[in-house]
Parts: sequence; C-alpha cells; structure tokens
Amino acid sequence: MQRKKESKPTYAYLLVFLQFSSLFIVMFTAPVLANHLVLLMVQVLGVFVGLWAIWVMRIGNFNITPTPVINGELRKSGPYAMIRHPMYTSIFLFTLPELVNSYNLWRLSVVLILYLTLIFKINFEEKNLLHQFPEYKIYQKKTKKIIPFVY
Repeated sequence: MQRKKESKPTYAYLLVFLQFSSLFIVMFTAPVLANHLVLLMVQVLGVFVGLWAIWVMRIGNFNITPTPVINGELRKSGPYAMIRHPMYTSIFLFTLPELVNSYNLWRLSVVLILYLTLIFKINFEEKNLLHQFPEYKIYQKKTKKIIPFVY
C-alpha cells in the first residue's frame, strides 16, 4: 500500500516562521548567554550537539522546512545513532538555560510556543521521512526523538 506523502508547504513554512520568530524573541529579549556556569555549559552542549548534527548530516542533505531533501540520505551515525532530531535537541538545550537565566512569564510563553512548534515539526517531518525512507520505521524503534533513552 502506497502511503500519501505529507506535502503541505504552507503548514511547513508556518512552522518554520513560528520557530524562528520564537527563537528571535527569546534570543533578543535577554542576554543570549547564561551567566551561571552550569546553564552556560548546557548551552555549550546545545551548540556542540547542533554542530555535530550538521556535520554528520552534511549541508545539502537537510532543509530548513520539515520536509526531507529529494534524494537525501538517512543518517544514523553520530548523534543520529541515539536521537532522530539532534538539531531540535540543540535548540532545547540552548534555549532552556536562556529562559531559566532570564525568566519571566512572557519569555516562558514564547519558549513554550517554540517547543510546541518543534514537536509539531518533528511529527510532520517524521511522516515525510516514513514516506521517503522505508527503513525509517525500524530506525524509529531503535532511537528516541530528542532525549536519549527518554523521548
């Protein structure tokens, strides 16, 4: 049975808009780097995970939208050996300490919008990946979405 491809470009671009708008607000409404050593270390870990994920995925093998690149390759090494969406994990790791460092209800609401947007992007992207890569179903069973061993 042929699965229908999730190709809703307006929805995909809306998710990207919400993600980057939220990131912009979080990044520019308080200091970008946390002033507590532990929080700063979590942010550095987030940057490391994001750069590692990009290096393993290779530029040109991923989109800014949650739609796989045509003729792209499914990566299962590096951070992708444990989690399916390390680039999103890096955003969580970077922005959570930023929220804790400069907490207020406005920033909390924006971060929650960001995190919900990322969850929607993950779900949308996984539907597309299942369509494009038959082996993705097996890969899903072996890995977690964004938090190793948890979720």
